[in-house]
Amino acid sequence: MRYRYRFILILLCFSVLSGCWDSNEPERLVFANGLGIDYKDGKVVIHLQIINMKGLAKSESGGDPSSLNAADIGSATGNSIDEALFNLYHTSDRRIYWGHLSFVIFSEEAIKAGNFKYTVDLLDRYRETRYRIYFYMTKNSVKDAMLISPIDNISMAFSKLSDPKGNYNQSSFIPPINLREILIELNEPAYYVSIPQLKITEQWTGQKEKKKKDLLMENIAVISENKIKAILPKKVMRGARLVNKQFVRDEVTLFPGTKRNTSVVVYDKKTKITPIVEKNGKVRFHVKMKIKASVDMMKRDITRKEYEKELMRSIKKEIKYTYQYTQKRGLDLFRLSKTLYREDIKTWKRIETGGRIPLDEDSIKSIKIEINLQDTGKQTLTPIFEGQNDKSSKN
Repeated sequence: MRYRYRFILILLCFSVLSGCWDSNEPERLVFANGLGIDYKDGKVVIHLQIINMKGLAKSESGGDPSSLNAADIGSATGNSIDEALFNLYHTSDRRIYWGHLSFVIFSEEAIKAGNFKYTVDLLDRYRETRYRIYFYMTKNSVKDAMLISPIDNISMAFSKLSDPKGNYNQSSFIPPINLREILIELNEPAYYVSIPQLKITEQWTGQKEKKKKDLLMENIAVISENKIKAILPKKVMRGARLVNKQFVRDEVTLFPGTKRNTSVVVYDKKTKITPIVEKNGKVRFHVKMKIKASVDMMKRDITRKEYEKELMRSIKKEIKYTYQYTQKRGLDLFRLSKTLYREDIKTWKRIETGGRIPLDEDSIKSIKIEINLQDTGKQTLTPIFEGQNDKSSKN
């Protein structure tokens, strides 16, 4: 009798442990990597990029090198994104798995038609999608942008679209933005979202191709109230990068347009923006920056003090130009309203209108920069500048 109870208990254990009977085997799934949203003739057009996951494995482990940058694009049309997706499902050989979706590209027309916020809400609600999905916009063909393969036979899962952090950490110019960050921005007062704008270029050359298409990100599209508020060009983004908290490193050009034209690499930056309420009730802001920069290329006729002075001048000029350009267009790219909201909410409530505070041309009262200019290179015993132990410059 006792053995019979043991046998029944063992059977019950097996029934509980058999938890994979209804699972989906990876080889029976189709993996979505990218989603494109377009809008033509009053219809939503979607493009879905499918990649071969075998390309992620190393060749010595059985991976297929020929499938590294292979991708297929499926397209479908509908009155809504949902309808277009289900029309695409009807043509798929296998179940499409969304857990590895890495990026979404919108056409300008799709955003103008109001599809941005709806797409964000759809991806946030669906059970399979994750929050590490990066968002982009393009004026070029969405489908063509999704068909561009990475250089050097890199897997599509590690392309600039799927994994932009590596590229940004080397040159912090246009910050990527993912689904999680967009959802945070949407819940802020008077929200706006800045997403990178893609441009198809031909700056690389391959052995088999005379010219190889690639993607360039140097502008951003500012989206507010589910519409494109503005598209900010490269010159404006130069000042914005230095105030961005995600900044890692980038170059700053010195003495532009002269024979002394050179550049330094800014690789460590700390920015603090402090609101000041003046006697007349007007709010202005102090911007204080601590910067570490390195000299990679030395020009003998430029002293250390000249480097530091010109670097301060260039950074101040870029920040002032960016602020004035965006302020005239009703944009608060430096998040001054958000800064006041967090630092002095009483004053923010007194002057805000629709979640925004009024900004003038002179709302930035001062920009103070502390620079620590370093030598670089392998010749550490032969410093570029004499008196390398001097105190860093302040202004």
